[in-house]
Amino acid sequence: MRLLFLAPNPPSPRTGGGSLRMFHMVRYLGKRFDLDLVAPALEGAEEAERLLRGSCRGMEFVPPSPGGVRRRLLRLGPYEKDPALAAAIRRRLAGGGYAAVQVEKPAMLPHVPADTRIPIILDTWAFGLGGAVRALRHERGIATRARNLLRLARFSAFDAFCWPDTYRILVVSEVDRERCLRARPGRTVLVVPNGVDCAAVRPGPFHPSGPPVLLFAGDMGFAPNVDAALLLASRIFPEVRRLHPDAELRLAGRNPDPRLLALRGPGVTVTGEVPDMTPHLHAATVYVAPHLTGAGTRTKLLEAMAAGLPIVTTRVGCEGIEATDGRELHIADDPPATVSAVLHLLANPPERQRLGAAARRLVEERYDWSRCLAPLETLYAGLLPVRAARC
Repeated sequence: MRLLFLAPNPPSPRTGGGSLRMFHMVRYLGKRFDLDLVAPALEGAEEAERLLRGSCRGMEFVPPSPGGVRRRLLRLGPYEKDPALAAAIRRRLAGGGYAAVQVEKPAMLPHVPADTRIPIILDTWAFGLGGAVRALRHERGIATRARNLLRLARFSAFDAFCWPDTYRILVVSEVDRERCLRARPGRTVLVVPNGVDCAAVRPGPFHPSGPPVLLFAGDMGFAPNVDAALLLASRIFPEVRRLHPDAELRLAGRNPDPRLLALRGPGVTVTGEVPDMTPHLHAATVYVAPHLTGAGTRTKLLEAMAAGLPIVTTRVGCEGIEATDGRELHIADDPPATVSAVLHLLANPPERQRLGAAARRLVEERYDWSRCLAPLETLYAGLLPVRAARC
């Protein structure tokens, strides 16, 4: 069976949770089917071509068309359509031979020809408008709120009037599946969770004593991560340091926002991009992720669980992960509760060890990529007898 995989950026293990999800999907599907990948020639294209060469029958990274700024200013909908990328996809589909096309994120839908006759599988990453609504609720400043309000209006219009016909919709959690079924009654929705490579990310040495290290990791230019890092540095870490003056806060990840770079100083480390997150996971005492904005399942939280770290996060931060408060992690939805949970863990090494071990067990049982991606094989194998069905 031959499949076409359409990505909004090059799949990569280094450039964010969505890119990591696509990277593992391409490797998984490429072992089982003939897979062609088409994506814009953005950051990471050369690395993707090198790492995925053995997984894809063919790869095409399309240079962006000129005039992108003008297109973004003039578009009415939430998603930009790049003419060169759309033309490349049309050429591929016109050549025939594909049993299905997998579209990563609704942002890629405008590039798919309206007359496409093979099944379209849409992978949403994070379904719905929860992220935009949370951003609108928590952002400050008239200009920022106006920008988010316009973004929310565009997404709402697209959801109401422009949602395409699809064979299957993929979501990352049962929570998103329920949201999708409420919004799209009658559609067939399949849960394909985000995961972690448990063989690559393993627990490090336990630190029962010594100066505590609080870790938060992710793309530090991504707005929900910036919001969480600023909250952690300004309202949580100073309170922890009152009782633990030798504590360190480590913000690890690429593209640090200027506001985060300004935090560098005694006790606060902003690493920027790191070639390997493992040393930072193994050096940490507690992983703290006080997310109040954003949506979807956080792959960095799953990595912290795989590393056996005790975790303090919010309900938003662990959304979609079937973890229980007090068993695999601690949930704290405001700064005072987060401070209290962190201090409790720092004072109780056995509790840290118990929580980290339980988190590791959970990801081994439910969130290793090999287990998370298994529904894809069943999905595409089912297309063999029925290639043109629609939901």
